[in-house]
Formats: sequence, structure tokens, C-alpha cells
Amino acid sequence: MTGGSGFIGSRLVKKLVERSYEVTSIDVNGPSELDKNHTFVQCDLLDYSSAKSVLHGFDVLYHLAGCVLESVRKNPFTGSATNVDITRNVLEACRVNKIEKVLFASSFYVYDGISDRMIVNEETPLNTLNMELFAATKAFGESLLKEYHRKYGVNYVILRYGSAYGLGNCSNVVKTFLEAGWNKQPIEVWGQGKRRNQYTYVDDLAEGSVLALNKVNEVYNLISPEETTIRELTELLQKKYGFETVFNTKRPEGASMPYMSSRKAIKELYWKPISLEEGIESMVKERFNMPFTRHQCDQ
Repeated sequence: MTGGSGFIGSRLVKKLVERSYEVTSIDVNGPSELDKNHTFVQCDLLDYSSAKSVLHGFDVLYHLAGCVLESVRKNPFTGSATNVDITRNVLEACRVNKIEKVLFASSFYVYDGISDRMIVNEETPLNTLNMELFAATKAFGESLLKEYHRKYGVNYVILRYGSAYGLGNCSNVVKTFLEAGWNKQPIEVWGQGKRRNQYTYVDDLAEGSVLALNKVNEVYNLISPEETTIRELTELLQKKYGFETVFNTKRPEGASMPYMSSRKAIKELYWKPISLEEGIESMVKERFNMPFTRHQCDQ
């Protein structure tokens, strides 16, 4: 697996190990604290020779390495080049080393540029001319996978991950709001909180990735079917934990995405994502090793 020390990758490594798979995690960074009972290899996949050398002797590869959304936004040149070059190097190394299949971590952001009034699924044509740069790097990766399958027979599974939240190296607003509350600070919401999102718990993404392991040449939306506005999220946190919210109407809130159907993954993979409330409760339990209550917040 590439990117095995990352936010989603480390969770995926853990689930694969729990199912007795022989796992090798390949990352430019050191091993995650979750990385146990498997092999770790430190490698810069931007160097093709290194990628070709290390990606050898595997049957299947999960490819999660690359820059996340915020990194590409902050540094468009380096971020986009990194995503494109790593995926290109990884796929060429897989071709040369005869790796049978690549499972690619794409993103719900490939639906960027499509009207938020639409319902989209894996068959919906993407609007590559209007999507954000990060999304374009993921769309490029998807296209490259399909091209390597057509020309060289490298099989693929494309996993379009939803807006991932959980504890760890995550910048998702769910974690940001929880941390504000835990630090007895008010949650600041830009605008009126109307933006909608389909927040997807990180362990569900890892579980869906494992369930997709035996599929071939398919695309799956691993995206929670539950749609929640920012305001609804803050109301949930206020109700459960007493967190305070302030609305900064002078700051513009982001645009909503179209509704993204996960019906295919639920039907074909028997994927069962948990609700946002259950995901938040899991984060709280992991953080405190016990249920977090309004009383604790008042202490």
C-alpha cells in the first residue's frame, strides 16, 4: 500500500492486518502509530527508479499516496505535480512488475463543478473543465488507471472517498468543531451554515476499501448517504455536548456539492456506513476512552 502512514491509509492497514492479509506499507513519512504487525518501507515515490524497485513482488496495490485538498490549494504547482507524478510512477511500476490490480483512492471532489441540485453516481459524466485543481488530479488518476487497463491489462478499482472525518491527521470540519468544543471555545461558522456535506467516518472508508478488494475494474462511491448542513452539525454538537456556536455572516461559506449516491457500494459491497452521530460518538470514545458528556464540558 502506498500512503500507508496517512489518515485513511493507517486505518486501512490496520483493518487488512486484522483480516490476516500480508501487508507492506510504503510511505515517504515514517510509520504511523497504528502501524503494527506488517512491513514498513520508507520510499519517495516521486522518484520512478525507487518506485519501480519497491513496488515489486505484490499481487495487489492500494494507492493512497499523494497530496490532500488543502495542500494542493496552498501550493498548486507542487501539490498537483506530486499527485500526477506519483500516480504515473506507481502505475508504470505496476505494469513493469506485473502487479495484477491497483485500488486507487480518488475523491468525492471529482463531482466538483456539477450543479448542487443534481444527484450523481458513478456513471455521471464529470465536469473536468469546472472542477477544482485537486479534483482534476484525481480525475487524471482515474483516467490513467483506465488507460493502463486498456493498453496493458492492469486491473483497477476506483474508490471515491467521501469527506473523511475522524481522529488523527484530519482537517475535516467535524474534527475541527469537536476540538473547539473540547478546548471550551465557541464553534465559528462562516455564513449561515447552509452548506451541505456527506461526512464519512474514516473507519467506514477503510472498511469499504477492504470490501472492494476482490472487485475488478469498478468505480465505487464510498460516501455516506447521510447529508448534513453545517448548522445541523453544530446543533447536534450543542444538543449532545453543550458546545456553543457563533455565526460569522461576514465570511462567505463554501458551496454545496451535488448529492452523491452510495447505492452501488451498499448493494454490491454490502457496505454499511454509520451515521454522523455514531461517528462522532466513536471519535469521542476514542479520544477519552469513555462517553463524553455535557458535564465534562462544563468542568
